[in-house]
Amino acid sequence: MLNFSVIAIIASFAYALESIFGFGGTIIFLGISGLLYDFNSLLKLAMFVAISSGLAVLIQSYKHVSWKHLIQILIYTIPGALLGTYLITYLDSNLLIKLFAIILIIYGCFNLFFPDREIPSYLKKSLVVLGGVIQGIYTIGGPFVLMGYKDHFSSKQELRATMAGYFFLINLGRAIFLITLGESYIEIIQTYYPVAILVMISVWLGYLVHKRIPEFLFKKLIIFAITLIGVLILLTK
Repeated sequence: MLNFSVIAIIASFAYALESIFGFGGTIIFLGISGLLYDFNSLLKLAMFVAISSGLAVLIQSYKHVSWKHLIQILIYTIPGALLGTYLITYLDSNLLIKLFAIILIIYGCFNLFFPDREIPSYLKKSLVVLGGVIQGIYTIGGPFVLMGYKDHFSSKQELRATMAGYFFLINLGRAIFLITLGESYIEIIQTYYPVAILVMISVWLGYLVHKRIPEFLFKKLIIFAITLIGVLILLTK
C-alpha cells in the first residue's frame, strides 16, 4: 500500500527539482519511491503525476509550444508508448525495477562521462522511437527523446514548452489506453489527485528558483544522484 504523505513529499520534491533543472522529475520520483513500494503500482501513479507536471508547465509556457515538432515527436513515439503501457500489467515487478535501475545507470554514466558527445544522425530517430517505448513502460522516455530530437528546437523555451505538451498528451493517452484495457485507473485518480495538485504547485515554485540560480553544477549533481539511485535499486531490490 502506498503511503499518501510519503508519496506526496517525494513527488513534490522530484518535480520541483525537474522544474528547476529541466529534467529528472519522474526518474527521481520512481527512483526514491521504488526503494519503498511495489514498482508496478508506482508506474501507474507516475503516469498520472507526470500528466499534472506536464500540464503545469504547459499552462505556464503554452505560447512557446512548437506544434510542428510536437506532432512529429508524437508520430515517432505513440506506437512504442502504447506497447510499453500495455506491457506494464504483464511484466514482473522485480524485472521492471531491475531494468529501470539499469536504464538509470546507463543514462547517468553517459551524461557524466560523455556530456557533449554528438550522436550520429542515423541513431537519433532510433532514440526517439526507443524513448516512446521507455515512456510507455516507465514514464521516463523524455531524456531519450531529447537525445534524438533536441537539435530541432530553436530555443530552450521552445524545448521546455513543447516537451511539456508532449508529456501531457502522451501520458494522458496512456491513461486513457489503460482504462480501455479495463484497468481500474479511475481509483488512482480519485485517491491521488491532491498529489497531482501539489506537483503542479511545486513545478510553478521550482520555476521561480530556476530563473535565479546557475544550473551547471546542480545538473551534474542530479545526474550523479540518478546514477546512485540506479545502483542502490540494483543492489537492494
